[in-house]
Amino acid sequence: MPEYLVQYGTSAFVGRFAATGTDLSRGDSVVVRSQRGLEIGSVLCESRSMLAFDVGGELLRLTAPADDDAGQHAAQLAFEILDAANLTDQAVTFLDCEVTLDRRGAILHALPWGECQLDDHLAGLSDRFHLAVRLHDVSHVKPPIDPPEPKTTCEKPGCGTAEGGCSSCSTGACGTGSSCSKGKVNTAAELTSYFADLREKMEIQVAVRTPLN
Repeated sequence: MPEYLVQYGTSAFVGRFAATGTDLSRGDSVVVRSQRGLEIGSVLCESRSMLAFDVGGELLRLTAPADDDAGQHAAQLAFEILDAANLTDQAVTFLDCEVTLDRRGAILHALPWGECQLDDHLAGLSDRFHLAVRLHDVSHVKPPIDPPEPKTTCEKPGCGTAEGGCSSCSTGACGTGSSCSKGKVNTAAELTSYFADLREKMEIQVAVRTPLN
């Protein structure tokens, strides 16, 4: 049974969904049965064993016009639930709401800023709209962290630049005495100056050399 990676939900979850006799391509709109209920998702690619994604559920079919209509009705109901949910004096803001395609469940995206008890509030919403209203606390979702910037200097005392390369290494300021193994010449002018200094030192050595005969 083939499996596909499918992206679904407002939070763009990705899961592995098993399909029965369906040949799918990237971008295909499909109906899946996730742990939350029936949802519309988008195919990313066929799953491979080395891709460590959780099993999301079952991929049922390509979406049909009736599924698109059901999705629009579910979205309208989600707006109504969101408006009703924010009529509370609890220390929380509800940012978004999703309703499953079969309209059996709703997921409220909540951002609390203090202590709050929402059990009674969620139960009241469930009774009012005749479906199970659950909570998704977005404050527990950790944002991605950028990798550290690569090092651009030799980090020795007196090494004089934080961008590009080590402009002071050729003078011995960073403690190497000649050149810095990690430093780079930063500009064409520095390169010209470096080789001019090197040529001058070579000419001095030639001038003081003692001939053999």
